[in-house]
Amino acid sequence: MKRRGKPGLTGRLGLHPLAWHGFFASALIAFGSWGVGWFPRNQLSALARSGFFVQFRTDLFGVLLCIAAMAAGIVWLMRTWLLARPWVGGSADLDAKQQGKLIAMWAAPLMLSYPILSRDVYSYLAQGRMLEAGKSPYTSGISVLPGWFDGGADGLWAQSPSPYGPFFLVLSRWIYVASGGVPEIGIGLLRIVAVIGVIGCYFFTVKLAAKLNHNTHWAVWAVVGNPLFLLTMVGGVHNDALMIAGVFWAFLLAYEKKPIWATLALALAVSIKPIVLVLLPFLGLALIGAQAAMRQRIMNWVKITCYSALWLLIIGAVTNLWFGWFPAMFTAGDAAFPYAPVGLLGWSLGNLAQVLGGSFALTQQVVVTAFQLLALALVAKFALAKDTSNPLRLSAWALSAVVLLSPLIQPWYVLWLIALFAMSKQLSAGSERLMIWVTSAILVAVYVDQLSIEQWYTVWLLKAVAAVLIIGLMLAMYRFDTRVRWVLRLEQEPQSKSH
Repeated sequence: MKRRGKPGLTGRLGLHPLAWHGFFASALIAFGSWGVGWFPRNQLSALARSGFFVQFRTDLFGVLLCIAAMAAGIVWLMRTWLLARPWVGGSADLDAKQQGKLIAMWAAPLMLSYPILSRDVYSYLAQGRMLEAGKSPYTSGISVLPGWFDGGADGLWAQSPSPYGPFFLVLSRWIYVASGGVPEIGIGLLRIVAVIGVIGCYFFTVKLAAKLNHNTHWAVWAVVGNPLFLLTMVGGVHNDALMIAGVFWAFLLAYEKKPIWATLALALAVSIKPIVLVLLPFLGLALIGAQAAMRQRIMNWVKITCYSALWLLIIGAVTNLWFGWFPAMFTAGDAAFPYAPVGLLGWSLGNLAQVLGGSFALTQQVVVTAFQLLALALVAKFALAKDTSNPLRLSAWALSAVVLLSPLIQPWYVLWLIALFAMSKQLSAGSERLMIWVTSAILVAVYVDQLSIEQWYTVWLLKAVAAVLIIGLMLAMYRFDTRVRWVLRLEQEPQSKSH
């Protein structure tokens, strides 16, 4: 690979050093999580009574040490990912097995971390507990459970219906029962499920990229090797990897012209997170090929809608949750997140209406509904596009509209978009750099926002220290690290044989 950098720099870093760099970076992050990760507070928790772990949270030096360790580990892992980029530019030096081992090394220490960058894993267990108690997560928030706050779940979901599909909720119930209510066991079992999702993402990324004649190594690097992906899915114990794997599997089967199995795969993804139901029209486009007549599109959409409804009916019957997830999809306004533009707008106008004597809830709901309708209109526009030669790219734009116009945007939602855009078409040098900058910015923001610091400290001050530290380390890497600067200046190699 041609390089344009400082003459003294000696090529790319070897695979063996890259593996260990990523391993030790993740080990630092795991260590940091002991002091500022999301700690189990349930009375059944053994770790909550352990003096060894508690001292990292109760002693100021321990908290500062863990803040510094996690910040350094995140930047180090980001650097390792960037230095792996020259290995995936189309060279035959790297095979799928080597790349799989590389990513496994980066992820392995995260198996021993407390949940980081999010505490949604506690809401998974809480909603599984709701099912076990005979309550539907689609009609009530987790606050109907006694002691829900001590379970560690975010208060965001206290009054809001579940955004998860029926299969995942039943799985959460089984895991809650198997754990006996002990959070460490529940988190461990859910982390195994999350890792299965990561493995599924790796497998179907390789398969789908090969089917589309893309550079499989680059696709895996962009989608699965991304530090935000690994830290969210393994460190944060998220279910999104299962959903992404299901979507990729569905499109792979669609390109192989297997409508029944393709709709089953998408139905399974929907039963993890229902939002991906909006991809159904684009799955239909992948089944019939480019430039299909409108009549053929409509007939195919009717057919796959029937198949999907049948699969979802079977899943609903087996889980006994039926289609409760469908209305819950449209009630996310109950959990409007101010950091989402639509959520912020709805919250602001709702407060204004309240000051003027109107209804906060009604005003907010009108704003949310208006933007949801706009998102659906954009999905329809993309589905009816004249050029349907790249259904994956159209689905990426459609999902972007749904996510960005939602009242609730979580940082890991960006991973869904990165996955679809990266898989659908080779990225230009500028687009790849945008992916890198966005990944860096989100890692910085979510690291600071999701630090779990005990309330007897001045939380805002410690978070300010953490922000200065990680921003300084990230900027220093991009400004002074000669290897990173060399990688970012490399000429972009073709990522797809078809382009």
